[in-house]
Amino acid sequence: MHKMRNKEKIICLMLLLTCALITACTGKGGKVMTAEELPTVIVPPAIGTPMSATVMDMKANGYVEEELFVKGAAGRYRITHPLANAEIIDSGHPYTTRVLVRRPIDQAHFNGTVIVEWLNVSLNQDVDFVFGATRELVVRDGYVWIGLSAQRNGVEAMKKWNPKRYLALSVAASNIDPADGREIDPADPSIMAVGGDVLAWDIFSQVGKMALAGDPKLMGGLKAKHLIAAAESQSTLKVTTYYNSIQPLHKAYEGYLFYDRSGQLRTDVDAKTIAIGTEIFTALLKYPPQDDTDHQRWWEVNGASHFSLDEVENYVDPFVKRDGAFRNAVGNPESLSDLIKKNGPCSPPTSYSRVPNGDILKAALHGLNKWISGGPALANAPRFVVDTQKAPKYVRDANGKILGGIRTAAMDAPMADNAGIGSGPWFCGPSGYHIDFSDKELCQRYGSHDAYVARVEAIVNANMRDGVLLPVEAKKTVDEAKAMNFSCKSTN
Repeated sequence: MHKMRNKEKIICLMLLLTCALITACTGKGGKVMTAEELPTVIVPPAIGTPMSATVMDMKANGYVEEELFVKGAAGRYRITHPLANAEIIDSGHPYTTRVLVRRPIDQAHFNGTVIVEWLNVSLNQDVDFVFGATRELVVRDGYVWIGLSAQRNGVEAMKKWNPKRYLALSVAASNIDPADGREIDPADPSIMAVGGDVLAWDIFSQVGKMALAGDPKLMGGLKAKHLIAAAESQSTLKVTTYYNSIQPLHKAYEGYLFYDRSGQLRTDVDAKTIAIGTEIFTALLKYPPQDDTDHQRWWEVNGASHFSLDEVENYVDPFVKRDGAFRNAVGNPESLSDLIKKNGPCSPPTSYSRVPNGDILKAALHGLNKWISGGPALANAPRFVVDTQKAPKYVRDANGKILGGIRTAAMDAPMADNAGIGSGPWFCGPSGYHIDFSDKELCQRYGSHDAYVARVEAIVNANMRDGVLLPVEAKKTVDEAKAMNFSCKSTN
Protein backbone atom coordinates (compact mmCIF):
# COMPACT_ATOMS: atom_id res chain seq x y z
CA MET A 1 0.00 0.00 0.00
CA HIS A 2 2.84 2.36 0.88
CA LYS A 3 4.62 1.49 -2.35
CA MET A 4 1.44 2.19 -4.30
CA ARG A 5 1.12 5.66 -2.71
CA ASN A 6 4.71 6.48 -3.72
CA LYS A 7 4.05 5.28 -7.23
CA GLU A 8 0.93 7.44 -7.41
CA LYS A 9 2.91 10.44 -6.16
CA ILE A 10 5.53 9.92 -8.84
CA ILE A 11 2.84 9.71 -11.54
CA CYS A 12 1.22 12.90 -10.27
CA LEU A 13 4.53 14.72 -10.26
CA MET A 14 5.22 13.56 -13.81
CA LEU A 15 1.79 14.78 -14.89
CA LEU A 16 2.35 18.14 -13.25
CA LEU A 17 5.76 18.48 -14.91
CA THR A 18 4.27 17.60 -18.29
CA CYS A 19 1.56 20.21 -17.85
CA ALA A 20 4.14 22.81 -16.93
CA LEU A 21 6.21 22.01 -20.01
CA ILE A 22 3.14 22.17 -22.23
CA THR A 23 2.14 25.51 -20.76
CA ALA A 24 5.61 26.88 -21.39
CA CYS A 25 5.36 25.93 -25.06
CA THR A 26 1.88 27.35 -25.58
CA GLY A 27 1.21 30.85 -26.92
CA LYS A 28 -1.48 33.01 -25.36
CA GLY A 29 -4.73 31.13 -25.78
CA GLY A 30 -3.18 29.02 -28.52
CA LYS A 31 -3.00 25.41 -29.52
CA VAL A 32 -0.49 23.35 -27.60
CA MET A 33 2.83 23.11 -29.43
CA THR A 34 5.45 20.72 -28.09
CA ALA A 35 9.10 21.70 -27.89
CA GLU A 36 9.74 19.51 -30.92
CA GLU A 37 7.18 21.50 -32.92
CA LEU A 38 8.93 24.81 -32.26
CA PRO A 39 11.73 25.48 -34.77
CA THR A 40 15.36 26.08 -33.95
CA VAL A 41 17.34 29.14 -34.97
CA ILE A 42 20.55 28.80 -36.99
CA VAL A 43 23.07 31.49 -37.84
CA PRO A 44 23.56 31.50 -41.64
CA PRO A 45 27.01 31.07 -43.15
CA ALA A 46 29.02 34.29 -43.43
CA ILE A 47 29.09 34.24 -47.23
CA GLY A 48 28.01 37.52 -48.76
CA THR A 49 25.25 39.69 -47.30
CA PRO A 50 21.53 39.18 -46.70
CA MET A 51 19.20 39.62 -49.63
CA SER A 52 16.50 42.25 -49.06
CA ALA A 53 18.32 43.73 -46.06
CA THR A 54 17.01 47.12 -45.07
CA VAL A 55 18.48 50.33 -46.46
CA MET A 56 17.39 52.15 -43.32
CA ASP A 57 20.29 52.98 -41.00
CA MET A 58 19.43 50.64 -38.15
CA LYS A 59 22.34 51.61 -35.88
CA ALA A 60 21.53 55.32 -36.13
CA ASN A 61 18.02 54.48 -34.96
CA GLY A 62 19.18 52.35 -32.04
CA TYR A 63 18.40 49.09 -33.82
CA VAL A 64 20.18 46.01 -35.05
CA GLU A 65 19.25 43.87 -38.04
CA GLU A 66 20.08 40.16 -38.14
CA GLU A 67 19.41 37.50 -40.72
CA LEU A 68 18.71 34.07 -39.20
CA PHE A 69 17.63 30.68 -40.48
CA VAL A 70 14.69 28.90 -38.87
CA LYS A 71 14.65 25.09 -39.05
CA GLY A 72 11.62 23.04 -38.12
CA ALA A 73 8.87 20.70 -39.24
CA ALA A 74 5.48 21.77 -40.53
CA GLY A 75 2.17 20.23 -41.37
CA ARG A 76 0.05 20.45 -44.49
CA TYR A 77 -3.52 21.72 -44.36
CA ARG A 78 -6.59 21.17 -46.50
CA ILE A 79 -8.73 24.28 -46.93
CA THR A 80 -12.11 23.25 -48.29
CA HIS A 81 -13.87 26.57 -47.71
CA PRO A 82 -12.31 30.05 -47.50
CA LEU A 83 -14.35 30.92 -44.39
CA ALA A 84 -13.92 27.69 -42.45
CA ASN A 85 -11.24 26.04 -40.32
CA ALA A 86 -8.57 24.13 -42.20
CA GLU A 87 -8.13 20.38 -41.85
CA ILE A 88 -4.71 18.92 -41.06
CA ILE A 89 -3.52 16.50 -43.76
CA ASP A 90 -0.27 15.38 -42.18
CA SER A 91 2.72 16.75 -40.29
CA GLY A 92 6.45 16.43 -39.89
CA HIS A 93 7.61 17.98 -43.18
CA PRO A 94 11.07 19.46 -42.64
CA TYR A 95 11.83 23.00 -43.71
CA THR A 96 14.49 25.65 -43.31
CA THR A 97 13.69 29.25 -44.08
CA ARG A 98 15.06 32.64 -43.20
CA VAL A 99 13.92 35.59 -41.15
CA LEU A 100 15.15 39.16 -41.03
CA VAL A 101 14.96 40.49 -37.47
CA ARG A 102 15.09 44.19 -36.59
CA ARG A 103 15.02 44.91 -32.87
CA PRO A 104 15.99 47.69 -30.46
CA ILE A 105 19.53 47.54 -29.06
CA ASP A 106 18.36 49.04 -25.76
CA GLN A 107 15.94 46.63 -24.09
CA ALA A 108 14.23 49.55 -22.38
CA HIS A 109 13.14 50.87 -25.79
CA PHE A 110 11.22 47.67 -26.67
CA ASN A 111 7.47 48.33 -26.44
CA GLY A 112 6.63 44.65 -25.97
CA THR A 113 5.07 44.04 -29.40
CA VAL A 114 6.49 41.93 -32.22
CA ILE A 115 5.38 42.43 -35.81
CA VAL A 116 5.78 39.40 -38.07
CA GLU A 117 5.52 40.46 -41.71
CA TRP A 118 4.76 37.83 -44.33
CA LEU A 119 7.19 39.14 -46.95
CA ASN A 120 5.78 39.94 -50.37
CA VAL A 121 7.15 37.86 -53.29
CA SER A 122 5.31 39.31 -56.29
CA LEU A 123 8.68 40.49 -57.68
CA ASN A 124 10.21 37.05 -57.02
CA GLN A 125 12.24 38.77 -54.32
CA ASP A 126 11.27 39.26 -50.69
CA VAL A 127 10.02 42.83 -50.22
CA ASP A 128 9.02 44.28 -46.85
CA PHE A 129 6.37 46.74 -48.00
CA VAL A 130 4.75 47.07 -44.57
CA PHE A 131 8.04 47.88 -42.89
CA GLY A 132 8.92 50.26 -45.72
CA ALA A 133 5.68 52.17 -45.19
CA THR A 134 5.86 52.23 -41.38
CA ARG A 135 9.63 52.21 -40.78
CA GLU A 136 9.84 55.53 -38.93
CA LEU A 137 7.11 54.49 -36.49
CA VAL A 138 8.59 51.01 -35.95
CA VAL A 139 11.90 52.37 -34.71
CA ARG A 140 10.33 55.39 -32.99
CA ASP A 141 7.96 53.30 -30.87
CA GLY A 142 10.31 50.38 -30.24
CA TYR A 143 8.72 47.43 -32.04
CA VAL A 144 10.52 44.23 -32.90
CA TRP A 145 9.95 43.51 -36.58
CA ILE A 146 10.46 40.05 -38.12
CA GLY A 147 10.29 39.57 -41.87
CA LEU A 148 9.46 35.97 -42.76
CA SER A 149 10.30 34.23 -46.04
CA ALA A 150 7.19 32.06 -46.11
CA GLN A 151 6.82 31.33 -49.84
CA ARG A 152 8.80 29.15 -52.21
CA ASN A 153 9.55 31.68 -54.93
CA GLY A 154 11.05 34.07 -52.38
CA VAL A 155 13.25 31.29 -50.99
CA GLU A 156 14.25 30.05 -54.44
CA ALA A 157 15.17 33.60 -55.47
CA MET A 158 17.59 33.80 -52.53
CA LYS A 159 19.16 30.47 -53.46
CA LYS A 160 19.66 31.65 -57.02
CA TRP A 161 21.04 35.01 -55.86
CA ASN A 162 23.60 33.50 -53.44
CA PRO A 163 23.66 29.69 -53.69
CA LYS A 164 26.35 29.23 -51.06
CA ARG A 165 24.74 31.41 -48.39
CA TYR A 166 21.25 30.05 -48.89
CA LEU A 167 21.97 26.43 -49.86
CA ALA A 168 20.23 25.04 -46.77
CA LEU A 169 16.90 26.79 -47.40
CA SER A 170 13.85 24.81 -48.45
CA VAL A 171 10.13 25.26 -47.78
CA ALA A 172 8.96 22.72 -50.37
CA ALA A 173 6.66 19.75 -49.85
CA SER A 174 4.26 17.83 -52.05
CA ASN A 175 1.40 20.00 -53.31
CA ILE A 176 -0.84 17.00 -53.92
CA ASP A 177 -3.62 16.07 -51.50
CA PRO A 178 -3.45 12.28 -50.91
CA ALA A 179 -7.22 12.20 -50.38
CA ASP A 180 -8.21 13.21 -53.91
CA GLY A 181 -5.06 13.99 -55.92
CA ARG A 182 -5.90 17.69 -56.17
CA GLU A 183 -3.45 20.55 -55.64
CA ILE A 184 -3.47 21.75 -52.06
CA ASP A 185 -2.32 25.27 -52.94
CA PRO A 186 -2.97 25.94 -56.63
CA ALA A 187 -1.35 28.84 -58.46
CA ASP A 188 -3.37 32.05 -58.67
CA PRO A 189 -2.18 34.29 -61.52
CA SER A 190 -4.65 37.01 -60.51
CA ILE A 191 -2.51 37.75 -57.45
CA MET A 192 0.81 36.58 -58.97
CA ALA A 193 0.92 33.57 -56.61
CA VAL A 194 2.87 30.59 -57.99
CA GLY A 195 1.19 28.08 -55.64
CA GLY A 196 2.67 25.14 -53.77
CA ASP A 197 3.18 27.02 -50.50
CA VAL A 198 1.77 24.20 -48.41
CA LEU A 199 4.05 24.65 -45.39
CA ALA A 200 3.67 28.42 -45.12
CA TRP A 201 0.75 28.28 -42.67
CA ASP A 202 2.60 26.33 -39.99
CA ILE A 203 5.80 28.28 -40.57
CA PHE A 204 3.93 31.54 -39.97
CA SER A 205 2.40 30.16 -36.76
CA GLN A 206 5.65 28.74 -35.47
CA VAL A 207 7.78 31.85 -36.02
CA GLY A 208 5.17 33.94 -34.22
CA LYS A 209 5.06 31.48 -31.33
CA MET A 210 8.88 31.48 -31.14
CA ALA A 211 8.92 35.26 -30.81
CA LEU A 212 6.23 35.23 -28.14
CA ALA A 213 8.08 32.50 -26.25
CA GLY A 214 11.21 34.68 -26.24
CA ASP A 215 13.58 32.50 -28.26
CA PRO A 216 16.95 33.99 -27.23
CA LYS A 217 18.54 33.94 -30.70
CA LEU A 218 15.45 35.38 -32.34
CA MET A 219 14.63 37.98 -29.69
CA GLY A 220 18.07 38.78 -28.26
CA GLY A 221 16.80 38.61 -24.69
CA LEU A 222 13.69 40.76 -25.29
CA LYS A 223 10.41 39.53 -23.80
CA ALA A 224 7.34 40.00 -25.96
CA LYS A 225 3.79 40.59 -24.73
CA HIS A 226 1.89 40.97 -28.00
CA LEU A 227 2.08 39.67 -31.56
CA ILE A 228 0.87 41.36 -34.75
CA ALA A 229 0.73 39.78 -38.21
CA ALA A 230 1.35 42.10 -41.16
CA ALA A 231 1.25 41.73 -44.93
CA GLU A 232 0.85 43.66 -48.18
CA SER A 233 -0.91 42.88 -51.49
CA GLN A 234 -0.48 39.21 -52.53
CA SER A 235 0.68 38.52 -48.99
CA THR A 236 -2.49 40.05 -47.54
CA LEU A 237 -4.58 37.53 -49.42
CA LYS A 238 -2.32 34.72 -48.16
CA VAL A 239 -2.69 36.04 -44.62
CA THR A 240 -6.45 36.42 -45.20
CA THR A 241 -6.51 32.65 -45.73
CA TYR A 242 -4.38 32.21 -42.63
CA TYR A 243 -6.73 34.42 -40.57
CA ASN A 244 -9.85 32.59 -41.71
CA SER A 245 -8.62 28.99 -41.65
CA ILE A 246 -5.49 28.71 -39.48
CA GLN A 247 -5.80 31.43 -36.81
CA PRO A 248 -8.82 29.67 -35.20
CA LEU A 249 -6.66 26.54 -34.79
CA HIS A 250 -3.51 28.12 -33.34
CA LYS A 251 -4.59 31.59 -32.12
CA ALA A 252 -1.01 32.74 -32.60
CA TYR A 253 -1.64 36.41 -33.39
CA GLU A 254 -3.62 39.01 -31.49
CA GLY A 255 -3.73 41.61 -34.25
CA TYR A 256 -3.56 41.78 -38.04
CA LEU A 257 -2.43 44.67 -40.23
CA PHE A 258 -3.52 44.18 -43.84
CA TYR A 259 -1.97 46.64 -46.30
CA ASP A 260 -4.06 46.78 -49.48
CA ARG A 261 -6.10 44.89 -48.35
CA SER A 262 -7.55 41.66 -47.02
CA GLY A 263 -10.13 39.58 -48.78
CA GLN A 264 -13.34 38.63 -47.03
CA LEU A 265 -12.77 37.96 -43.33
CA ARG A 266 -14.69 35.76 -40.93
CA THR A 267 -16.40 37.74 -38.21
CA ASP A 268 -16.20 34.96 -35.61
CA VAL A 269 -12.39 35.08 -35.28
CA ASP A 270 -11.54 37.17 -32.25
CA ALA A 271 -8.17 38.61 -33.36
CA LYS A 272 -8.37 42.34 -34.05
CA THR A 273 -7.78 43.53 -37.61
CA ILE A 274 -7.26 46.68 -39.61
CA ALA A 275 -7.36 46.47 -43.42
CA ILE A 276 -6.11 49.53 -45.31
CA GLY A 277 -7.23 49.75 -48.93
CA THR A 278 -6.05 51.89 -51.82
CA GLU A 279 -8.05 52.75 -54.92
CA ILE A 280 -6.95 49.71 -56.92
CA PHE A 281 -8.00 46.98 -54.53
CA THR A 282 -11.74 47.53 -54.45
CA ALA A 283 -11.58 47.67 -58.23
CA LEU A 284 -9.63 44.39 -58.39
CA LEU A 285 -11.64 42.49 -55.79
CA LYS A 286 -14.91 43.81 -57.26
CA TYR A 287 -16.56 44.19 -53.90
CA PRO A 288 -16.36 46.84 -51.19
CA PRO A 289 -14.97 46.05 -47.76
CA GLN A 290 -17.14 44.55 -45.06
CA ASP A 291 -18.88 46.47 -42.34
CA ASP A 292 -16.80 47.27 -39.28
CA THR A 293 -17.31 45.01 -36.29
CA ASP A 294 -16.23 45.16 -32.65
CA HIS A 295 -12.85 43.70 -33.71
CA GLN A 296 -12.47 44.60 -37.40
CA ARG A 297 -11.80 47.92 -39.11
CA TRP A 298 -11.59 48.83 -42.81
CA TRP A 299 -9.91 52.03 -43.98
CA GLU A 300 -9.79 53.24 -47.58
CA VAL A 301 -7.37 56.01 -48.57
CA ASN A 302 -8.49 58.39 -51.30
CA GLY A 303 -5.96 58.94 -54.08
CA ALA A 304 -3.60 56.26 -52.76
CA SER A 305 -1.77 53.98 -55.18
CA HIS A 306 -0.92 50.37 -54.38
CA PHE A 307 2.41 51.59 -53.00
CA SER A 308 3.19 55.24 -52.54
CA LEU A 309 5.96 57.38 -53.98
CA ASP A 310 7.77 57.62 -50.64
CA GLU A 311 8.00 53.91 -49.85
CA VAL A 312 9.13 52.99 -53.38
CA GLU A 313 11.46 55.91 -54.12
CA ASN A 314 13.03 56.11 -50.67
CA TYR A 315 12.94 52.49 -49.54
CA VAL A 316 12.09 49.69 -52.00
CA ASP A 317 13.92 50.94 -55.10
CA PRO A 318 17.28 51.39 -53.33
CA PHE A 319 17.54 47.84 -51.98
CA VAL A 320 16.07 46.12 -55.04
CA LYS A 321 18.63 47.92 -57.21
CA ARG A 322 21.41 47.26 -54.66
CA ASP A 323 20.73 43.51 -54.66
CA GLY A 324 20.82 43.36 -58.44
CA ALA A 325 18.48 40.38 -58.79
CA PHE A 326 16.95 42.13 -61.80
CA ARG A 327 19.19 43.37 -64.61
CA ASN A 328 18.65 44.98 -67.98
CA ALA A 329 20.01 43.77 -71.32
CA VAL A 330 23.48 45.17 -70.65
CA GLY A 331 23.67 43.77 -67.12
CA ASN A 332 22.90 46.88 -65.09
CA PRO A 333 20.77 46.36 -61.94
CA GLU A 334 17.13 47.48 -62.07
CA SER A 335 14.80 48.84 -59.41
CA LEU A 336 11.05 48.28 -59.12
CA SER A 337 10.51 51.61 -60.89
CA ASP A 338 12.87 50.53 -63.67
CA LEU A 339 10.90 47.30 -64.09
CA ILE A 340 7.60 49.18 -64.28
CA LYS A 341 8.98 51.50 -66.97
CA LYS A 342 10.46 48.58 -68.91
CA ASN A 343 7.21 46.63 -68.86
CA GLY A 344 5.14 49.73 -69.67
CA PRO A 345 4.66 52.23 -71.09
CA CYS A 346 2.46 53.62 -68.34
CA SER A 347 0.10 56.52 -68.88
CA PRO A 348 0.87 58.95 -67.33
CA PRO A 349 4.55 57.91 -67.02
CA THR A 350 5.06 59.48 -63.55
CA SER A 351 4.25 56.45 -61.42
CA TYR A 352 2.97 56.43 -57.83
CA SER A 353 0.65 58.77 -56.04
CA ARG A 354 2.09 61.31 -53.60
CA VAL A 355 -0.68 60.41 -51.14
CA PRO A 356 1.32 59.11 -48.14
CA ASN A 357 0.09 55.57 -47.57
CA GLY A 358 2.70 55.18 -44.84
CA ASP A 359 1.31 58.00 -42.71
CA ILE A 360 -2.07 56.26 -42.58
CA LEU A 361 -0.47 52.86 -41.94
CA LYS A 362 1.52 54.29 -39.04
CA ALA A 363 -1.68 55.53 -37.41
CA ALA A 364 -3.29 52.15 -38.06
CA LEU A 365 -0.38 50.20 -36.55
CA HIS A 366 -0.17 52.53 -33.54
CA GLY A 367 -3.89 52.23 -32.92
CA LEU A 368 -3.94 48.47 -33.46
CA ASN A 369 -1.19 47.99 -30.90
CA LYS A 370 -3.14 50.03 -28.35
CA TRP A 371 -6.28 48.07 -29.20
CA ILE A 372 -4.75 44.63 -28.61
CA SER A 373 -3.16 45.97 -25.42
CA GLY A 374 -6.57 46.75 -23.92
CA GLY A 375 -6.87 50.34 -25.16
CA PRO A 376 -9.61 51.94 -27.25
CA ALA A 377 -10.69 50.49 -30.56
CA LEU A 378 -9.35 51.89 -33.79
CA ALA A 379 -11.40 54.68 -35.33
CA ASN A 380 -14.06 54.03 -37.93
CA ALA A 381 -13.30 55.76 -41.22
CA PRO A 382 -15.40 56.84 -44.22
CA ARG A 383 -15.48 54.48 -47.19
CA PHE A 384 -15.17 55.04 -50.91
CA VAL A 385 -18.54 55.80 -52.47
CA VAL A 386 -19.61 53.01 -54.83
CA ASP A 387 -22.73 52.43 -56.87
CA THR A 388 -25.26 49.68 -56.27
CA GLN A 389 -24.22 47.34 -59.09
CA LYS A 390 -23.38 43.70 -58.36
CA ALA A 391 -19.75 44.48 -59.20
CA PRO A 392 -19.71 47.99 -57.69
CA LYS A 393 -17.94 50.85 -59.40
CA TYR A 394 -16.59 54.00 -57.82
CA VAL A 395 -18.68 57.15 -57.84
CA ARG A 396 -16.53 60.06 -59.02
CA ASP A 397 -16.75 63.85 -58.93
CA ALA A 398 -16.64 66.20 -61.93
CA ASN A 399 -12.82 65.93 -61.99
CA GLY A 400 -12.88 62.14 -62.09
CA LYS A 401 -11.79 61.72 -58.46
CA ILE A 402 -13.38 59.05 -56.28
CA LEU A 403 -15.75 60.27 -53.60
CA GLY A 404 -15.32 59.31 -49.95
CA GLY A 405 -12.53 57.51 -48.14
CA ILE A 406 -9.86 59.01 -45.89
CA ARG A 407 -8.95 62.43 -47.32
CA THR A 408 -5.35 63.46 -46.71
CA ALA A 409 -3.75 66.85 -47.37
CA ALA A 410 -2.02 65.34 -50.41
CA MET A 411 -5.47 64.73 -51.91
CA ASP A 412 -7.50 67.71 -50.68
CA ALA A 413 -4.70 70.31 -50.67
CA PRO A 414 -2.59 68.75 -53.42
CA MET A 415 0.70 69.82 -54.92
CA ALA A 416 0.07 67.35 -57.72
CA ASP A 417 -2.70 65.58 -59.56
CA ASN A 418 -2.67 62.27 -57.65
CA ALA A 419 -4.46 59.09 -58.67
CA GLY A 420 -4.38 55.60 -57.27
CA ILE A 421 -4.99 53.85 -60.60
CA GLY A 422 -2.85 54.32 -63.70
CA SER A 423 -3.15 52.94 -67.20
CA GLY A 424 -0.95 50.42 -69.00
CA PRO A 425 0.46 46.88 -68.66
CA TRP A 426 1.90 45.04 -65.67
CA PHE A 427 2.16 47.29 -62.58
CA CYS A 428 1.04 50.47 -64.40
CA GLY A 429 -2.48 50.21 -63.00
CA PRO A 430 -1.64 49.59 -59.33
CA SER A 431 1.18 52.16 -59.43
CA GLY A 432 -1.16 55.06 -60.07
CA TYR A 433 0.46 58.37 -60.93
CA HIS A 434 1.25 61.93 -59.90
CA ILE A 435 1.58 65.00 -62.11
CA ASP A 436 3.13 67.89 -60.23
CA PHE A 437 1.42 71.29 -60.50
CA SER A 438 3.36 74.31 -61.71
CA ASP A 439 3.63 77.45 -59.55
CA LYS A 440 1.00 79.06 -61.79
CA GLU A 441 -1.43 76.18 -61.22
CA LEU A 442 -0.77 76.28 -57.47
CA CYS A 443 -1.47 80.01 -57.37
CA GLN A 444 -4.70 79.50 -59.28
CA ARG A 445 -5.74 76.88 -56.72
CA TYR A 446 -4.72 78.59 -53.49
CA GLY A 447 -4.11 82.28 -54.20
CA SER A 448 -1.04 82.33 -51.97
CA HIS A 449 1.43 80.07 -50.23
CA ASP A 450 0.03 81.12 -46.83
CA ALA A 451 -3.46 80.08 -47.88
CA TYR A 452 -2.11 76.72 -49.03
CA VAL A 453 -0.39 76.12 -45.67
CA ALA A 454 -3.56 77.08 -43.81
CA ARG A 455 -5.51 74.56 -45.88
CA VAL A 456 -2.98 71.81 -45.11
CA GLU A 457 -3.11 72.61 -41.40
CA ALA A 458 -6.90 72.36 -41.37
CA ILE A 459 -6.83 68.95 -43.07
CA VAL A 460 -4.15 67.37 -40.87
CA ASN A 461 -5.93 68.63 -37.75
CA ALA A 462 -9.12 66.97 -38.95
CA ASN A 463 -7.19 63.75 -39.75
CA MET A 464 -5.75 63.73 -36.21
CA ARG A 465 -9.21 64.25 -34.69
CA ASP A 466 -10.48 61.35 -36.82
CA GLY A 467 -7.70 59.08 -35.52
CA VAL A 468 -6.12 58.38 -38.92
CA LEU A 469 -2.98 60.53 -38.54
CA LEU A 470 -0.45 60.78 -35.73
CA PRO A 471 0.97 64.10 -34.46
CA VAL A 472 4.51 63.37 -35.73
CA GLU A 473 3.28 62.79 -39.28
CA ALA A 474 0.91 65.77 -39.02
CA LYS A 475 3.81 68.07 -38.13
CA LYS A 476 5.92 66.59 -40.95
CA THR A 477 3.12 67.29 -43.44
CA VAL A 478 2.76 70.91 -42.31
CA ASP A 479 6.54 71.44 -42.32
CA GLU A 480 6.72 70.11 -45.88
CA ALA A 481 3.91 72.45 -46.91
CA LYS A 482 5.74 75.43 -45.42
CA ALA A 483 8.94 74.41 -47.21
CA MET A 484 7.25 74.40 -50.61
CA ASN A 485 7.32 78.21 -50.62
CA PHE A 486 5.97 78.81 -54.11
CA SER A 487 5.48 82.48 -55.02
CA CYS A 488 2.44 83.93 -56.71
CA LYS A 489 3.79 87.42 -57.39
CA SER A 490 5.22 86.63 -60.79
CA THR A 491 2.03 84.99 -61.97
CA ASN A 492 -0.23 88.02 -61.47
